[in-house]
Parts: sequence; C-alpha cells; structure tokens
Amino acid sequence: QAATLMASLATAEPTSAQVVIATDGPITFADAGIRVVDAGTLTPDFGAMCAYYDALELNTAVKPHAFRALMGQEGVGSVTYLDPDIFVYRPLDEVRAGLVQAPLVLTPHLTRPLRGSANPNDHVILTSGAYNLGFMAVRAEPQTLALIDWWGEKLRFDCRVDFAQGLFTDQKWMDLAPGLVSDVALLRSPTLNLAYWNLEGREVTTGPQGWQVEGQGLAFFHFSGFDPSRPDLLSKHQDRIKVVPRSPLAELLAEYGAAMLRNGHAQSKSIAYGHQTLPSGQPVLPEHRSRFLAAARAGEDFGGGLTKAAEAWLNAPKQAHRSEALEPPPGPWLGPSDQLRSWLKATSPSPAIEALLGARRDLRDRFAADPAGLRAWLVGPEALAGRFDPQLLASEDLGPAVIARAVGYAWGETRPGDLPVAAYGLAGRAGWPQGLTDPALERPVRGHTRGLPFPRLFLQIWEGRGDLHRLFPLTGRGEQIAFLRWLIGGGLAEVGVDPRDLPRSTRHHPIFGLAQLSVRQAPRVLRRPQAVGTCQTLRVMETWSAAPAGTLVFDASSTRFLTANGAPARPPARVGQVIFQTEPNLAPADAIALLAHGVTWREARR
Repeated sequence: QAATLMASLATAEPTSAQVVIATDGPITFADAGIRVVDAGTLTPDFGAMCAYYDALELNTAVKPHAFRALMGQEGVGSVTYLDPDIFVYRPLDEVRAGLVQAPLVLTPHLTRPLRGSANPNDHVILTSGAYNLGFMAVRAEPQTLALIDWWGEKLRFDCRVDFAQGLFTDQKWMDLAPGLVSDVALLRSPTLNLAYWNLEGREVTTGPQGWQVEGQGLAFFHFSGFDPSRPDLLSKHQDRIKVVPRSPLAELLAEYGAAMLRNGHAQSKSIAYGHQTLPSGQPVLPEHRSRFLAAARAGEDFGGGLTKAAEAWLNAPKQAHRSEALEPPPGPWLGPSDQLRSWLKATSPSPAIEALLGARRDLRDRFAADPAGLRAWLVGPEALAGRFDPQLLASEDLGPAVIARAVGYAWGETRPGDLPVAAYGLAGRAGWPQGLTDPALERPVRGHTRGLPFPRLFLQIWEGRGDLHRLFPLTGRGEQIAFLRWLIGGGLAEVGVDPRDLPRSTRHHPIFGLAQLSVRQAPRVLRRPQAVGTCQTLRVMETWSAAPAGTLVFDASSTRFLTANGAPARPPARVGQVIFQTEPNLAPADAIALLAHGVTWREARR
C-alpha cells in the first residue's frame, strides 16, 4: 500500500518530500527518494505501546509524534498525512489552498446524510468521528504544535477502539480540534478522500481527462478496506455500495488492485505483524494488552515492551493475599483426595468457597456483600491462576450473569468484545464444567460445512471482525479453507481459544488436520501444565525452601510446583503423601489448589 501511494505521489506531487513511518520493522522501497523513519525513534514509550496497543491502535498512536518531528525540521512549512491505502491522481491544489486559509485542514466523513440501515450509516460515522483522519494537513506554527502535543498526550493511553468510552483510536479526539485552533479548513469536495462512506450517489467516470467524480478531476481515493484479490468488493467495512461489473468504479478498483499486486502485496501480506508475539512465540492476547495498559497507566514497570522481562512479568503467578486466616469449616481436609473432592462437590453451599474466604482477606474485603461476584472471580482469575477448581461449584451457582462477570474479570476488567467467544475460550483454559458456554457454538453451520469443519464458533469470530469479512468473504471453499488456516495460525489464539478445546468433530476432521500441517508454528494459548507422573512426597510450603532430595514442593503463594532445589516442575498426577507445612488454617485452601492442578493423593498430614 505504501509503495503504491508513494508511486502515485511521485507523479502527482514530485516536489513534495515523501516520508513513510514504519512501526514494526524496516521497509525498503525501490525508489531511493522515499525516506523511511522508524516510529520508535519518534515516539516516547514506544516499546510499551507495542505491548498494550494492537496494530490499528499503535499505527494511529504514533501519528502526532511523526507530525511533530517533521514540523520541527528546518524549512518545513506544512505536513500532510495520507493513509497508505490512498492513491493520489493529481496535484493536491485544494489542500494547499486550505493551508493558506487555516492552520489545520480536514475532510469530513459526511457532507450529506446516509439514509437507511445499510453499513455504514449516520450512527456508525458518529461513533467513528466527524473527520476521517486518513488525511490531515497542518501548517508548522505554534498553535498547531500545541494541538499536536495535546493530541499525542491523549493518545498515550487512549488511542483505543472503545466505543463504550467514546474512543476510536486517534480519530475521535480530532472532533475537538476546531475549538483548539484559530480556524479549520474543511474540504468538502467529493474529489478529496473519496471512499466507501461518501461515495453513495456520486458518479465516478473516466476519459481523456482521467478519473473524475461529479465531473471534477479526482484528487485522491481512499481504498479503505479494499482487497486486491477481490476487486469486485469496494470495502470490507460496508454493504451499502455494490460494484457493478465493467463499470468505471469496477475499473478504478481493478486498476488500483493491479498496482498493489505489482508493488508486492502478495509477498508483504505473508509477513506477520511484528508485535503480535512475545519473545518465546507466545501470542499477545487482548487480555494481555489490557494488563499491559493498566500497568503502564499506573506507572508500573512491566518490562518496557514485548521483552523477555515483560513475558516473565505477564506469566509470573500472582501472589495470593494470605493473611489473618480464619478457622476453616470442619471437614475431611486431610483425607485422601478422592474423599475430599466427593465431599466438596456433595456439600452445599460449597465448603471450598468458605475455605478460600477464610484463607484470603482480600476476597473477604472485596466480596463481603457480593456472593455472585465472588463466584465469578473464583471461576475466572482464581481458576486461571490454579487456586480454584470450577468443577467444585454446582451448575446452579454459575448462571449467565456470573459467567459474564467471570469473563470481564479474566480479561482485565474490560468489556469483552464478544462475550460468547470470550467465555468459550475461558472455559477451556480455566477448566469449567460442561454446559457453561453456549452449546450452539459447537454446532456445524449449515451452508458453511459442505465437507469442512465449521462450527458456529468460527462464524461468531468472523462476524465480529470487519477485517475478516474482507480477507475471507466465505463465499467459496477456498476462502473458507483460508479462514480455517488463519484460525489455526493465530486467529484462535487472538480470542483466547485453544485448538485443544474445539469440539472433537472439528479437531479430528481431515480438512482441519491438513490445515494444521500447512501452518508453520501455530501459536498455542498459554494454559497450566497438565498433571503427569507420580511422586512419593509433595510438600506444601508458603514459599519455596530447600527440601529433601526426591520430593516436590508446591509454592502455595504463587501456585508453582518446584523441585527440591527450586527448579520448575510439572504437577504430579498421583502423590503418595502430601505434607502441609503452611499454617493450619491455610491447609484447606492449599488442598483446593492441588485439586485445581489435577493432583490426587492417598494421604495427607500437617
């Protein structure tokens, strides 16, 4: 896209300096006159932003810093930003005239209402912002520098797609710009920033004068959401405009698509995003980005970016707040694990909850008057940390409201974008009982199976992502298989779903197996190690200390299993004897944590 844009600028604006800002690695262009700038050299806290922002958010968050750096260069009178999916067809004379009139030049999304319910509509534009920031031009002067600095400050933590908070990346903030500078030139001409959101009712034509719209020479078209492999579709973001075969619009799209393919679209498309995994290859999930953002906002050092230190910070077991333990309920806490589990499941209300409350003052303080919130916390973060087994609760204790709160807690207290999918992913990783997620997610989708493994879960993921509509329209078998490969290659990991938790009919389908073989290094969702093997003695300690050779240690404060000399170990499936060396009132909570890890034992003692 950037190469295609720059090629168009070389013809339309040959005297303008061409600069590309790269956010995830160097870019090489055939044209040596194109200057490539690493965004990390311009943006404070860039490493942290790479961790807590996704690709769209990061690429928009660096824009004010690029503006400021270029505006500060000697001899620069103005800077114009163009999205890489733009093509310029003639000199931008209207932009120059706008910069004479005002220090800030913008194009509004709409110059007339969008009628009906087709996408986009007025409401969609309202949530996205009044101005499309695929284009923006500024004069280099003090008031615009002040605007850019304010903008950059806001984008440090709030360049997010969060419609509930009134945020849409960098774009929504610019709604306030007209009040922050002396004047704004709003360019309303259809020849500028023509795109799917303002094309309805306008006629694109071609002839000896080149491309025109409404009888005027087209200045630049914004091909937002366009896929050169599907030139018959205008954009993945809309269903308002149909492309008529052999029409001038179809010719325009085909011409641009061919230019992108000549400039290496097929090759660059295969390159993975540079900030989507941690050093070990572990995928960065939305819940991880939420945790990184919360830490950065609080001033906590989590490792400076997607570093080994950040990965250790992210995966370090959270310490349990164990102090002022209360007397646990009476029961067979020191009995064999089978006897203890049976008693815990048969007794109502569950003694497991009372035992954890007795051991954890933080739980008592937070959920004293909120029993539903406590259950949600236990089957969410506590289950993920290996301190609670959701199988110990009765199904009637885990209704839809509790499940929704558990997902919210587990995803960093943020509002999940798709609750059914988020709950499905959490169910596998936290060990929920069967039946707590929507069973319809595992049913084959009529019309999309046709010999393919395609449960409703896959369609739910596709329906919630506009970019997937463009990449995989699902109108043919080839597109469906390509979508399946995307899911295996990282799409499932992005939404926290482990392939091991998919229905058996999907996992063991021959097409699924072939797709797996064709994907290199498919990321796996991090989950607790499975209990394996046997050991004679397991010592439960508040924190690890040296133990006799041949024994294992369970560090209760971090829920880690360690060897006698402190090396990490997998949880044992079968133990002869468990020795609790923690306070007596904490032993029930420790026994519950062992059950959560899949450990069984013949006998236990203090």
